[in-house]
Amino acid sequence: MKICLLSIDFLPNIGGIAAHVYELSKALVKHGNEVHVITFREEFNGKKYEEIDGIEVHRIYRPKIKLIGSILYAFTAWCEIIFLIENEGIDIIHYHNAFDAFIAKFIPKISKVQTEHSSDFLEAVEKGKYKLYKWLLGHADHVIGPSQELVNTVIEMGVNQKKTSFISNGVDIEKFNPKIKGDKIREKYNIDTKEKVILCSRRLEPKNGVCYFIKSIPYILKQNSNLKCLIVGEGTEMDIIKNEVAKLRIFDKIVFAGKVQNSEMPKYYAASDIVVLPSLKEATSISGLEAMASGKVLIGTNVGGIPQIITNNETGLLVPSKNPEALAQAILSLLHDENKLIKMGLNARQKAEMMYSWDIIANQTENIYETLQKRRKIS
Repeated sequence: MKICLLSIDFLPNIGGIAAHVYELSKALVKHGNEVHVITFREEFNGKKYEEIDGIEVHRIYRPKIKLIGSILYAFTAWCEIIFLIENEGIDIIHYHNAFDAFIAKFIPKISKVQTEHSSDFLEAVEKGKYKLYKWLLGHADHVIGPSQELVNTVIEMGVNQKKTSFISNGVDIEKFNPKIKGDKIREKYNIDTKEKVILCSRRLEPKNGVCYFIKSIPYILKQNSNLKCLIVGEGTEMDIIKNEVAKLRIFDKIVFAGKVQNSEMPKYYAASDIVVLPSLKEATSISGLEAMASGKVLIGTNVGGIPQIITNNETGLLVPSKNPEALAQAILSLLHDENKLIKMGLNARQKAEMMYSWDIIANQTENIYETLQKRRKIS
């Protein structure tokens, strides 16, 4: 098939949607499809076109002046898609956020797939401010949600259940694997080989609950002080979190690594013993899947798509959200049982291989594309 993925969020960005679109595109190319990604560029003289791992990437200039930039980008991206449909014979357009859905709304005579990733979408529905989302979702031929919660919410908004599917996010099981060494990361941050490392790789935003992880640390230290907590990420809550660390007087136990390129993350997982996912809202967390593929035990909150990736007491542990003491007790239960820590890490890796490789996710997505193509030919 000839597939166009429309996503304003793409490489070199390092967020979840950017990673999802890149990895899905790469897997679709591997399966013999022709894949075009339409995304944006910030510099007027920047690359308009490049090929990345067989993916044909078209970068549309988006001026930094917000309203003008959005209008210009939307119109130019629309023109580029029409050109690809007419000249390259594109079969499917697949888009990944509300802004891209708006552009796709005005593209006629082609099968359309939307993946709704956003916790912003869930929040808008909770607040009753979902009319725009409902209008945008209504023109898709099929809607994918990377958590069952997202799928159920889409259905509640009136989308026919037969036009929806749950397809998880995926993980590169070769890039993230238990054989990678983390010694250099420990050396970089002066972490002793005998210290246990608890990794939290999250954007420092309210929905990700990192402040609750910070609040759990004093509970842990009462029983086990031989540890370091490695925080990877930046965001609007950085100052709030650092103030909390100062208030709790635990600066000597915290390492703030800041923003880390995804290409470096396998080493960070390798350097860790436990990975925490203290989210308040979440789809199928890509960072959680990366931890599992790296053979690490994942402790996550019982929200959104997290219970779909963690088999409690087998591949990881589930705890209530906004509960620092429960999170601390889960961490301590693993720190006190090395055999359990190792066994659950092996189970996590096995589950990632069997269910979440991008090869499997691409197959599931292709099945939807093929079904839509058959329907279009019949009609």
